[in-house]
Amino acid sequence: MTRPRIPAAALAVLRRVASLRAEPVWLVGGAVRDLAGGRPLSDLDLAGRDAKGLAAACVKEFGGTLVVLDDHNGVYRVVLPKEKGPLQLDCAELQGASIGEDLARRDFTVNAAALALSPKLGASPRPADFLDPRGGLADLARGVLRCEEERLFVEDPLRLLRAFRLAAQHGLSIDEPTLRMIRRRRQDARQPAAERVRAELVGLLDCPGAPALLRLMDECGLLTAVLEELEPARKCAEAYYGPGGVLAHTLAVCERLDFLLTRFKSLYPGQAKAFWSRLAARAPGDAPPRALLMLGALLHDIAKPETAKRVDGRLRFFEHDLIGAERAAAVLKRLRFSRSAIDAVAAVVRHHLRPGHLVSGGGATDKAVYRLFRDLGDDAPSLLAVCWADHASYLPEPRLLRALKAATADPSADGRELARLKPEEVRKTVRHLQLVSSLLRRGLAPGPGPVPERLLDGSAVMKALKLAPGPKVGEALEKLREAQATGKVRTREEALAFLSRLK
Repeated sequence: MTRPRIPAAALAVLRRVASLRAEPVWLVGGAVRDLAGGRPLSDLDLAGRDAKGLAAACVKEFGGTLVVLDDHNGVYRVVLPKEKGPLQLDCAELQGASIGEDLARRDFTVNAAALALSPKLGASPRPADFLDPRGGLADLARGVLRCEEERLFVEDPLRLLRAFRLAAQHGLSIDEPTLRMIRRRRQDARQPAAERVRAELVGLLDCPGAPALLRLMDECGLLTAVLEELEPARKCAEAYYGPGGVLAHTLAVCERLDFLLTRFKSLYPGQAKAFWSRLAARAPGDAPPRALLMLGALLHDIAKPETAKRVDGRLRFFEHDLIGAERAAAVLKRLRFSRSAIDAVAAVVRHHLRPGHLVSGGGATDKAVYRLFRDLGDDAPSLLAVCWADHASYLPEPRLLRALKAATADPSADGRELARLKPEEVRKTVRHLQLVSSLLRRGLAPGPGPVPERLLDGSAVMKALKLAPGPKVGEALEKLREAQATGKVRTREEALAFLSRLK
């Protein structure tokens, strides 16, 4: 392997840690994997005897904060002071009689190498300096994630999910023997605590390229072992969506969402900064923006199987958006997501049909656009991204690439690009994408956007209409703001005149 280089701040810390005690201390696990892979080092995973004592000695040496992660198994975290850089030390009790036994118990080969610490530790360790009994560094160089023994999944079934999260985060391919073990043990994935499952799922969904791993999880039977509420979608509407039914469509939507997010800056250069800024502001602590969007895509059609009805020979899914919002909220509650994460995803599921209704209803009038953005508030960018992916899923990627120029154009633009697309079904999909593109631009424009700031407050309304506090004040305010949104009212004087006509 290419000789890695330990960053200066981390090297200084590791040398001082080695000098704190006579017994060996090892850099292990993800820290060694990241070092060997040339990734930034922030979490320094250490293993040794008396991990609690080692952590206390580190606090005394460096300052910082001691956090008990798992007192029963001897895992402690030291968050170093800011001047040491973004570093933290995770001190874990050596598992087994030796470092060799410890490494044998670790989940995947890429996490099962170690580097002995020394006050004279070099900045660029040689391959021979690493203890790598399971060949993990060679696997890392080949881009392979490998587990040699099924017992490792039995000992901690969360590793079934962790395989896909690590593969996504580090660009690794899970080897076939490991996938066969995962298939056999898939039902065990329901055993770990919901919070642990949530963390692994979020870590996966936050990665670009995650939908390919979701498909692989589904092929292993793991996706619906963890999210069993998605299993009924597999046989639903196969006549329309093909093999895999609604579940196949759902995974296609996730792929198109990944397509959009990866290319957002090039597709919408004027809106990209505002888009990501709005998503970051809305995202809760337990789900970063990309993961939150992927959850919306995964769950947007969750209620289609239970609402499917054939009417005049056509398959319909009445109220699958409203019922789906309840089902999605229940799934996320089971996985111990925060209230804000649940509300954000449920809003996307509840409203995901509305942009399509604007197209079929004759277009996006100022009043309809105002009401959409009023109802969605901070969830509007998320909804529009998932809607874009939902409509784009009906186009194979090569055809979508050819249609992108027309799909991202404003509906009022020159229609020659759209007219060149064939057949009509493609043009219909592109018209939907044009509308979503228009809504994205309007919603992310500088200033108040489609929902204007109020020209008058409740006190002014009560004075103008001689009203007492009550629901009628809110109704008048809403009528006034809708008049603002449609351009009928632009100034305070016009607002007062508008109210006078409501008397």
